[in-house]
Amino acid sequence: MHWVDVYAEKLLEHGRMHVIESGTSISGQPHLGSAGDVIMADGICKAVDKMGGESRAIWAMDDMDGLRKVPLQLPDDFKKYLGQPAFKLPCPDGCCSGFVEHFTRPFLESLERIDVRPEAISVAGMYADGKYDKVVKVALERASEIRQILEEISGSERAPDWLPFFPICESCGRILTTQAYEFDGEKIKYRCAGGVAGKARIPGCGHEGEVGIRQGKLPWRIEWAARWSHLGVTCEPMGKDLTAAGGTYETSKLICERIYDFQAPLPVPYEFIVMGGKKLGKSIGRILTIGEMIDIATPEISRYFFFRSQPTTHKEIDFELGIQKLAEDYEQTKRVFFGLDTNVPEKELDDIKRTYEISQVALPDHYFDVAYSHLTSIVQTYPEMDRLLQALHRTEGFADLTEEDEEWLDVKVRSVKNWLDTHAPEDMKFSVQGSHPEIQISDEEKALLKSLSAKLENLEWKADNIHDAIHSTAVESKIKAGAMFRLMYRIFLGKEKGPRLGYLLASLDRDFVLGRIRHFSA
Repeated sequence: MHWVDVYAEKLLEHGRMHVIESGTSISGQPHLGSAGDVIMADGICKAVDKMGGESRAIWAMDDMDGLRKVPLQLPDDFKKYLGQPAFKLPCPDGCCSGFVEHFTRPFLESLERIDVRPEAISVAGMYADGKYDKVVKVALERASEIRQILEEISGSERAPDWLPFFPICESCGRILTTQAYEFDGEKIKYRCAGGVAGKARIPGCGHEGEVGIRQGKLPWRIEWAARWSHLGVTCEPMGKDLTAAGGTYETSKLICERIYDFQAPLPVPYEFIVMGGKKLGKSIGRILTIGEMIDIATPEISRYFFFRSQPTTHKEIDFELGIQKLAEDYEQTKRVFFGLDTNVPEKELDDIKRTYEISQVALPDHYFDVAYSHLTSIVQTYPEMDRLLQALHRTEGFADLTEEDEEWLDVKVRSVKNWLDTHAPEDMKFSVQGSHPEIQISDEEKALLKSLSAKLENLEWKADNIHDAIHSTAVESKIKAGAMFRLMYRIFLGKEKGPRLGYLLASLDRDFVLGRIRHFSA
């Protein structure tokens, strides 16, 4: 059983209606890892619905959080906003209503492209609209019990007058620098004494005042528990670090159950996405987004990345050659689904088929595919769509396409072109030389080309046949196959490396290929 169905089945044991939450702190552009919990939550929701339940997918925008660091994509002068809540920050480019919309709108639009449409909820909005009044008052009135839970789970101690609330300072507008110390049932007294943002300390402005319960927020562990209770959350994907013993989930779970008398949601721990051995995010030097992945990998392959393995399985992303490998794995899954690849263990068959099904934006009713790696060659040889289709007719043997097939092919071709323009290694890029490249050919190499020409003349013009003819020519001439392939790349591309040679030559007209080989064998 696929993992989304396992979680859906667990949820349905406790009732028919479920709320699956994901959440993101709006501290800049959400990266690919931020999309992961939203996508996984959507998958579980759809599985609940498929099994006869009813689900609601929500995405909590933590836009009340204070700005702790200046995001990579923003100028340094944004440092003046450190400590202020995200919902109060201006749009960095002046194109949106503010900081939050600037970063969340393209994120949600990208998710829509892969049929992920959570109900987006502004946390700042819930505070401001009074929807959080009740849970905030409960936390403030039972602050001593919350202090005991924090000490019990993590061993951290709080001052006797500590209150679980961060007011927004009326003087400097910061939320990370305030300390609440008294609550009279309506107003909260505080002092702006300073706080910590990341590894840096932000000085407070020294202001002392009082605010209402809508002019601030609960600390994260308390707010998480309060949100579960308020929204009726029954399940939530979360980074595995949050589920460690003595960690955030354990603390929030106790607060949720003891303070709010609500059953904590079923956690779905997941591994972080890593790139080059580093956790995806600011540590790799730039932001990689779900929109960027969709652009180069197609919507279906992007969904497949998140659903192909257990959430706790290590996930490595590589936008260079790794995209081709990811595409190959997906393409095999597609062949298995349509019964064209039966070389899989029987016990894995259902999971593989279900993985393909979950990866679809719209499930096709028939098989049609062109390998990503093959398109990498074709689009560089024939960038125009009509000539590309002619080449595919020669290499794949199809001619008439349905409207659905044409739309699908157009998306995949654009994805391959985007990948070549943005992430493909230089040795994957090529152009077939229109005129004969100026290269030196030895007598031995001329003999090899003559032998190959004879084999190709009446050969069925397919990639595998062409590859085998080149390889067998090398074997018969007692030279290394690599030398033979390098020779072919030189005469067609003017370089010693390139894409899969059989596919490349199969996409070209036979007379053109034979003419080029005969020119250099003369």
